[in-house]
Amino acid sequence: MASSKSRGAPPPRKAAGTSGGVLARAIEAFRAGKLADARSLCETIRPDAPDAIEAWHLLGVIAAGQGDLDGAVAAERRVLGRRPDHAEAQRNLGAVLARQGRLAEALPWLEGAVARNPDLPDALLNLASALRELGRPAEALVAVDRVLQRNPDHAEGWRQRGIVLSQLDRRPEAILAFERSLRLAPQAAVFGELSGVLRMEGRLDDAMTAARQALALDPKDEGAAARLLHLFDQACDWAEAARLRPHVRRQTVKALAQGRRPAETPLAILTYEEDPQAALVLAAAHARAAQRRAGPPLARAPRAARSDERIRLGYLSADFCEHAVSQLLVRTLELHDRRQFATTAYSTGSDDRSALRRRVMAAVDEFVDIRDMDHRASAERIARDGIDILIDLTLHTAGHRLEIPALRPAPLQVGWLGFPGSSGADYFDYLLTDRIVSPPDQAALYSEQLAYLPETFQPNDDRQPIAAGSANRADYGLPETGFVFCSFNQGYKFEPVLFDLWMGLLREIHGSVLWLHRLNALAPAALQREAATRGVAPERLIFADRPEKPVHLRRLGLADLALDTRIYNGHTTSSDALWAGLPVLTLRGRHYPARVTASVLQAIGLPELVAGDLEQYREIALTLARNPAALAALKAKLAHNCRTEPLFDSPRFTRHLEAVYRALWQRHRSGLAPALIDPGPMKPEAAPHG
Repeated sequence: MASSKSRGAPPPRKAAGTSGGVLARAIEAFRAGKLADARSLCETIRPDAPDAIEAWHLLGVIAAGQGDLDGAVAAERRVLGRRPDHAEAQRNLGAVLARQGRLAEALPWLEGAVARNPDLPDALLNLASALRELGRPAEALVAVDRVLQRNPDHAEGWRQRGIVLSQLDRRPEAILAFERSLRLAPQAAVFGELSGVLRMEGRLDDAMTAARQALALDPKDEGAAARLLHLFDQACDWAEAARLRPHVRRQTVKALAQGRRPAETPLAILTYEEDPQAALVLAAAHARAAQRRAGPPLARAPRAARSDERIRLGYLSADFCEHAVSQLLVRTLELHDRRQFATTAYSTGSDDRSALRRRVMAAVDEFVDIRDMDHRASAERIARDGIDILIDLTLHTAGHRLEIPALRPAPLQVGWLGFPGSSGADYFDYLLTDRIVSPPDQAALYSEQLAYLPETFQPNDDRQPIAAGSANRADYGLPETGFVFCSFNQGYKFEPVLFDLWMGLLREIHGSVLWLHRLNALAPAALQREAATRGVAPERLIFADRPEKPVHLRRLGLADLALDTRIYNGHTTSSDALWAGLPVLTLRGRHYPARVTASVLQAIGLPELVAGDLEQYREIALTLARNPAALAALKAKLAHNCRTEPLFDSPRFTRHLEAVYRALWQRHRSGLAPALIDPGPMKPEAAPHG
């Protein structure tokens, strides 16, 4: 939430008949910036003094300014206990509760303050911030626009408008609003927020400039530092990232020690930190913050008897669109056994009008767009629908609405697929996973109970189309005869350790090239510079644009070997390569995201492509690059295994998944607490390939 410090309630006016002028002296000390002196004076005023109420209110304002939010809440509640209509106390209490993330508690006080002062900018902006974080951005925009109608030069109003418009996916308008705010009053926070929107628009260079301006104005701005670090990672500017990362980590550790939610996200830490415990602690802080924003959970009504005794599954996601999650999941949704399961998709993301979104909509019994519903209304809808198991497919990734599961709308709540790790939340009962990405000896590093799928946690689409016709290397600037390594992963997954190894492969294999996505405007040049410093001609890195998915799958056949990333593996990227008949070489790492490709390779019967260390990774790559017969045999095995092994056997995967759902639901219906779910291997004849 936007800071309320700058919009705290003003001090009370001097009251007649004060306790020996003590309140007047406290007000003077407050205005002189002597907060400790002012607070001490207020605390000497007797509860039965005529000006006690105003002294308590001033105490609340001072405590808020000092960061003593609990003290501020206590003081203002004391005021309102004596004078429920005290508008300034209402406003300050609402603002402080909002700063604590207690938005559901804050909202009535903020609404009351606006009702008594309908045109007061600070009251309207505090209300707008709370509405936005409660998932009601359209209402927040109305409140912000009321401020700007009366004062078109209100810098904070334009800042708040930019934040709300960004949440509404109206990013070009958000950029204009932030720029207007900055022209009126340059502030670090606004530069930081502008940086975030520019990044989402693909303007990485401008985003970096804005983040740097934020840090120039306020070197302690945690949000700007975290954003800039992510931008460096996306741009493959490893030198700058290495300089900034320790600073961001220190800020994260400090925030955690103070009980605050760090600016660094649970997803960001997974790209460089291989310690699962550190990732869990950060995820838990963000999960708790979402829980505070959501407010108290829904009252749990007894499960009503119903004639339809199918298990009701609710899939919650921001990514029911042309996104990797839907690409992986859609076939499983289509294959659910409708005799045993009823399926509802709850969409919190934008409608991109894609064929994939339409396919998801057709695959489920009911598709509910809750994007414009606030968190509590969304949770109430899920509860009314009688969902038995709510599966959150987003967790800590972009566009998440963790506040919805935090309200506990379903008897069982499960995390799966979108985020490669623990949610850190006590409102998720299970994580759907497998024994490779989440080994039993790491169970303590998860806040959820583990529910194992027997072969792999990752679903796939056995009907994913590959474009007809043939592709040729010349069309993509690839050598006709040289060995083509490729890695079509996101730039933030690249890092110097493995890149060193890749460049060593290019030096050893004459005429070989590395084929990559173009990624963004900055990464190609950065990677070519890194190649040159390692003795590799920059032109041996060849960059490709992103075509339609079927065309991409077809062109993958032009490569010889896909190289997986080290700390954060490919997910859909690895499955796509295997589906297209391209072997993927991976390195089994220490934490979940570094073991994903090992999981899918095991499920397709190619464990020989899982290296135990960097040297083995290098040896496998060199062997395949130098031995065409071995590579041809491997590709033939892959082609055969695509038809016979579990990875792309979508009906088999779906039956496995349903067996897990039945097991955890049966346990719940028996009154047992969540515990490890491990149904074991499934009989092959129960899930024929088809």
